[in-house]
Amino acid sequence: MNRIRPLVIPLGILILLIAAWGPAWDPANLSPEGQKAIGVFAFCLLFWMTQPIPLAMTSLMIFAIVPLLGISEPKEVFSLFGSNTVFFILGALIMAGGFVKSGLSRRMAVLFLASFGRTPDLLLLGVLLSSAFLACLMPEHGVAALLYPVAIQIADSLNLEKGKSNYGKALFFALAWGSIIGGITTFLGGARNPLALELYQQFMDRHQLQAGSMVSFVDWVIAALPVTLVMLFFAYWVLRILYPPEIEDVRAAHQVLEEDIREMGPISRDEMKVGAVYLVTVIGWVISGYKGDLAGNLAIIAILGSAGLFLLGTLTWKDCQQHVNWGVILMYAGAIALGKTLDGTDAGQWLVNFTLSGHQFGPVLLLAGLMAFSKLLTEGISNAAAVTIILPLALEMGLEAGIPLVTIVYAVAIPCGLVFCLPMGTPPMAICYDSDYFRIRDSLFSGTIMNIISWIVVVLAGIYYWPFAVESPPIIP
Repeated sequence: MNRIRPLVIPLGILILLIAAWGPAWDPANLSPEGQKAIGVFAFCLLFWMTQPIPLAMTSLMIFAIVPLLGISEPKEVFSLFGSNTVFFILGALIMAGGFVKSGLSRRMAVLFLASFGRTPDLLLLGVLLSSAFLACLMPEHGVAALLYPVAIQIADSLNLEKGKSNYGKALFFALAWGSIIGGITTFLGGARNPLALELYQQFMDRHQLQAGSMVSFVDWVIAALPVTLVMLFFAYWVLRILYPPEIEDVRAAHQVLEEDIREMGPISRDEMKVGAVYLVTVIGWVISGYKGDLAGNLAIIAILGSAGLFLLGTLTWKDCQQHVNWGVILMYAGAIALGKTLDGTDAGQWLVNFTLSGHQFGPVLLLAGLMAFSKLLTEGISNAAAVTIILPLALEMGLEAGIPLVTIVYAVAIPCGLVFCLPMGTPPMAICYDSDYFRIRDSLFSGTIMNIISWIVVVLAGIYYWPFAVESPPIIP
C-alpha cells in the first residue's frame, strides 16, 4: 500500500475539498451539510480500504474533519467519544486482558484441546471448538493470538511440513475459522457487534422508533448462536473434505498438551478471581434487561467488571498497556462519529435514493444483497469500517422496504464477521497466515467455499429465523 500512498492522500484531500466547497450536487434533495458528510464518508472509505495511515488514525481524524467542515459543533462531535458503546468495548477489552494475563484463557484452551486430542479428526475438532468457545468470551483476534503458539507446538510435535501438509493447513484454518465463527455469537467476540447496535440506536432515535427497538445481550445470542453452530458444522466438514489428514497418530501432540498442563500446575488464585469476576459480569450483562438504556447498562457493568480485576489485585495498569489494543478504541469511536454524521444529516437518505433510483428490490433480494455486499466489503477492509459504511444506509433501505430493522442489524453485522478468504479481512486469518502453513491460494479456495456457505446460512436465517427470533413480521408472508 505504501506505493499508492502518494496518490491516495491527495485524492482524499481533493474529495473533501470538492464536497465542502465545490458546486452543489443536488440542491433540491441534499443539504450542504449532507454533501460534506458524504465527502467525509468517501474520504474514510478510501483511507480504510487503502490504509495510507493506520485505521485508528483515520477514525480519529473524523473528530477533527467533521467540525472543521461545519457539519456539527465540536462539542457535539467530541461528545461521541464518550459513547456508551466505546466504554463497553473498553471495559470488555480490559477484562479480556485480565483473562489472558492470569493464564485462565490458555488453561481452558489447553484442557479443552487435551480432551479432544486422541485422533487427527478429534484434535482438529478440538481446535475449532475451543477457539470458537473462547471467542464468545473475548475478542476473536485475542483468541487467535492466544492459541497460535499452542497450534505451532502441535504442528511442530507432529513434524508437519509448512505449505505442504494438509493437516497443517486444516489445523491453522480451524484456529482462524473457529475464532471468526465464535466471534459473531456475543458482544464480546467482536466490537463490531455493539458498534452495530450503537448505530442502530442512533437511527431509531432519529426516526423516533423507540418502542420495542432494543436488543439485549441475550437477544443477540439467540439470533447468532444457531448460525454459529451451523457454521461450525460446515467448517469441520469443509476442512475434513478439502484437507484429509496425511497422519494417523497425534499422540505426540497430546503429550505436548499434557506437558503444558503439568507446567501450568494447579489453578492459581488469580485465575479463580478472574473467572469469578468474568462470570458475575456476564450474568450482569445477561440480566441487564430488554428496556431502558441497555447500551449504558452494558457499559456500566463492563467498567465495574474491569474495575473488579484491579480491586482484587489481579490486574495492573501496566498489564492494560500490554494487553489492551488502544487503537481499537479509537477506531470504533471514530466509526460511531461517522455513523452519527451520516444519520444526523440527510446524507444517508440521499445515498439510499441515489443507489436505489430506478430499481425495485423485494425484501428477500434486498436482504440477500446486503449480506453479500457486507461480506465482500469486509474481505478488503476492517469489519468495523464495513459496518459503519453499510449499516446506516441499510437501515434506510430496510425502513423503505418494510423489513424489520433488527433483522437489518443482524444482516449486516453478522455477515461482516463471517469472512474467510483474505488475511486483511479479519485478524484471525492474518495471524494464522503468518504461520506459513497455508498460502493465499489455499485461503482463497477454501475461504470462498466458506463464504458461499455462510452467505446461504445467513440468508436463510434472515428470512426464516431472525424475524421469528425477534418477534417481528416475517419477511416472506
